Amino acid sequence: MDTAWLRRVAFGIAACALAAGCGPARESLWREEWTQQHVEYWWEQGLAPAAALQFVARHGGRLFRARALNPTPGAGGVEVEGAGGVHRWSVAAGGIEDLEWELPGRGAYEVRVTPGIALGEPRLVRPRRSAPLLVLALADTFRADHVRPELTPRLLDAFRDGERFTDAESNASWTLPSIASIFTSRPAIELTSADGGIVAIPVGVPSWAEALRSRGFAGGAVVANLTINVPNDFGKGFDAYVVPPRYTPDYPPPAEMVLGQARGWLRAHRGEPAFLYVHFMDQHAPYHDHEGGMAPMASIEPLSNRARAASPEETRQRKEAYASTVRYLDRQLGAFLAELPPQAVVAFTADHGEAFGEHDGCWGHGLTVYREAVHVPLLLRGPGVPRGVEDARPVQLLDLTPTLLDLAGCPAPPGMTGRSLLRGGGSEAQVAVTFGAGPLRWRWRAGSRVVTLHTRPQPGLAPESEVKMPEARPLPDGAFRFDLARDPGEERPEPLDDATALAAASAFARSLGKLVPGLQVLAAASRGPASVAFDAPGRLRVMQVFSVGGTRVEVAGERVEVRWDDAFPFALAAFSGGAPVRPRPVAGAVWRWLDASQPVAIAAPGAYLWWDSRSAPIQRDYEETLSRLRSLGYIH
Repeated sequence: MDTAWLRRVAFGIAACALAAGCGPARESLWREEWTQQHVEYWWEQGLAPAAALQFVARHGGRLFRARALNPTPGAGGVEVEGAGGVHRWSVAAGGIEDLEWELPGRGAYEVRVTPGIALGEPRLVRPRRSAPLLVLALADTFRADHVRPELTPRLLDAFRDGERFTDAESNASWTLPSIASIFTSRPAIELTSADGGIVAIPVGVPSWAEALRSRGFAGGAVVANLTINVPNDFGKGFDAYVVPPRYTPDYPPPAEMVLGQARGWLRAHRGEPAFLYVHFMDQHAPYHDHEGGMAPMASIEPLSNRARAASPEETRQRKEAYASTVRYLDRQLGAFLAELPPQAVVAFTADHGEAFGEHDGCWGHGLTVYREAVHVPLLLRGPGVPRGVEDARPVQLLDLTPTLLDLAGCPAPPGMTGRSLLRGGGSEAQVAVTFGAGPLRWRWRAGSRVVTLHTRPQPGLAPESEVKMPEARPLPDGAFRFDLARDPGEERPEPLDDATALAAASAFARSLGKLVPGLQVLAAASRGPASVAFDAPGRLRVMQVFSVGGTRVEVAGERVEVRWDDAFPFALAAFSGGAPVRPRPVAGAVWRWLDASQPVAIAAPGAYLWWDSRSAPIQRDYEETLSRLRSLGYIH
């Protein structure tokens, strides 16, 4: 009998009971007054009281817990008094202290705080040994083919009684769009601005963390990547968000520092329903020597921006150095996972992979969507997860957080596209995307079939993303079909037939057709030149053009004509402005109007028009994040 669903239900019931039943296990104090508080690298949801605060303990056996943050230049303190007892803590200038006091009994209490000191997450707690815990551990830039016994014995042992997905792919090939997609379970394109830039989780888009916090879970994050931060909304839903100190572009916090902060957060929340996100940077260049003997290496930048090719010796050294960082992470993370309680649900994955020169001499990530850039590890364990299973079916990270929410008995927020892997995962074909080189690079996968599109820049027609990485030698434009069953390394492109082109075109329309709100014009499976002409009320403005060939767009009053030199396998022009009404056909022009209230489906070669009426995403902290990316050398 399959009892996985029973364990999953039991985990969810336990979470709800601890959060709300039999007297709450965790009761937030003054929650309506909480705002974002921080001391340097540590962000907390809480408040900085200007006067004494009062609360009532209605049940016995409760702990008062909080985190004191002192951003002031002088020492201060916190005092809690009531029910015949008093407890005091001192907090050094610039200090952070975890506060805990077992209350002497029921009754009224008063909290007095030195002005300027903030109380992060003040709460009353009734600890439970079996409190639900979710942990998502993500290694930035981790290739799936490096999860193997000689490199990751502890990691494999930690997930021995869980489920390993050996064919998981990310939905973007660099960090910001990939993490935004994972956290929100939405395709990266739906979170991207019309110019292709994505540096934040857009305003109003819920994340997995917000869903868990709404169910009574405490949320913590310890993140070694400075770009995944609170100001650009990756921290929403977390009660505590930590970017450990001593971060520089050449030396991000190592795993031992990240896990040290994570252990401290777990200790401060022991016995509470909780979830934790940890993000490592050890596999991201520049590599650091944790074993001794790593050969000195020049910067990866000339390789990653395709300014030169790597020598055979350089290739060998970089691969050995990368493997060394994997062994280091395995030692650190393996020990941490062994400390977690048996009821913990744990996932390990990566935001993307890393190229070692396999295709056209490409190194690093962000410029391509080939297999080595998107194939990632995915391992799960805990109550409700099938035991001892190696799953070879293709899956995508879009389904990861819905799976974790499912295991926690927590409904997914509206708008999440992914579906729990415990219930079969999502039905949509897998799509990965990057604007890292400026022009779009797009990947579609259905089973073993893959179509990769490298679009041509369209000067004067389409803006390029500000989040653009340098590329000295652009990759060839074109569309490339692979069959992973016959060619797992995507080394031998095959002819692209019309049936595959149409299937990919449908996914392209549902993907890139949502980048620019407004009129979408698509040519599908049209070999050679193609044109589309129509009259549209209002003034249309071309915003994006995606094609492997040259494109010309002419707008004269209400008359619009789009001409492509080569529209195969598909090409799209997106317009803003105008009115959301059906354009009028021009004599001799043949195209079909699609009802965009239904998923767009392209069934036959030809031209298609429809109106995408969604609102453009609004990203906070755009300029500050761009500045951060430039300081780290990711973009110029």
